[in-house]
Amino acid sequence: MGIRNFKIKQDGFNLIEILVVIAIFVILISSATSLVTRRITDADLDAKTQEIMGLIDKARNYSASGFKGDVWGIKVLDSHADCTSSADCVIMYKGVYYSTRDNSFDQEVSLGTGKTGTYLESTQINEFHFSAGSGWLSTSTISTSTEQLIVVKNNTGDQRSVVINPTGVSSLFYCGEDKVFDIDGNSYRTVKIGDQCWMTQNLNTGTMLASAATDPTDNGAIEKWCENDVTSGCDAKGGLYHWDELMGYVETASVQGICPAGWHIPTNTEVNTLEANFPPASDGTELKKNGSSGFDLIESNEMNTGTNTYDDADLMVVWTSTIHDDPATESYAHYTDTPTATMGVTTNDQGWGFSVRCLKDY
Repeated sequence: MGIRNFKIKQDGFNLIEILVVIAIFVILISSATSLVTRRITDADLDAKTQEIMGLIDKARNYSASGFKGDVWGIKVLDSHADCTSSADCVIMYKGVYYSTRDNSFDQEVSLGTGKTGTYLESTQINEFHFSAGSGWLSTSTISTSTEQLIVVKNNTGDQRSVVINPTGVSSLFYCGEDKVFDIDGNSYRTVKIGDQCWMTQNLNTGTMLASAATDPTDNGAIEKWCENDVTSGCDAKGGLYHWDELMGYVETASVQGICPAGWHIPTNTEVNTLEANFPPASDGTELKKNGSSGFDLIESNEMNTGTNTYDDADLMVVWTSTIHDDPATESYAHYTDTPTATMGVTTNDQGWGFSVRCLKDY
């Protein structure tokens, strides 16, 4: 009987299959490494934030108790020689003014710099101190004792906001989880879209004007129009504001205006940035209530200063703090309406009444 020839099947991987397996393995290792790095970075961000809050609480308590016979303050520095390694830092100092302090009492929370590790925004350079006996917030670099904000970021794009309220008490603010309060005590939900933190409700601070025919004045009180001249119009849709009134009668882009401390009137560019997170053909739909963004634009109407009437119930509009070049009596506003899928931008006479959405600083 002859010998049979058998074809032996090779059960191993060919070269292409091996390369695919290696590529998948590299991707998995890279993803795991990235996740671990992010967890470490976030843990450092949380740790540094807690250190800063601890330093603030210590300064407040020292001032309230008269420790070492003086008040105590906080200095926020960016890439400064007074910081360890000339990086970013927060320093607790003894005295009213940082420039005249005795630096032998300094205590520091050290951070990274630029966009390395955990760092501070360069625009946050500031100092404040706490009043003797009470521990209430006081300041030496700004004119009012409104709440202070220290925003700490890391190189993965996460951030934490330490808020110091007028009583000197510090707390953490998480955009999208925490609410913000205006000077009347009204609360507003928040949402993080891209790198921005927005109110998801129209601002409703101030006193209702008698009628659409009554204009606000620079009298130190915040004034607003309410749809149909009834308070329920503002309760449901927010206030409608004359541009000068919402800006606090200044013309500086990004000014706080009538927004809560730590927030500001958005610029035209900042609203463009908001809209750029969504497809141009549907950005209006996504920014409306029940859209994917969580921004929740609603039909808020307008106050037509030409006719002193509320004349566009379907309108959804957001004032900006950006003045038009010519004429300078107009400012930019972004808008859509109920049937329209897209956002538009226009310049409008500053005397009209539109809604306001505040944007968080930094």
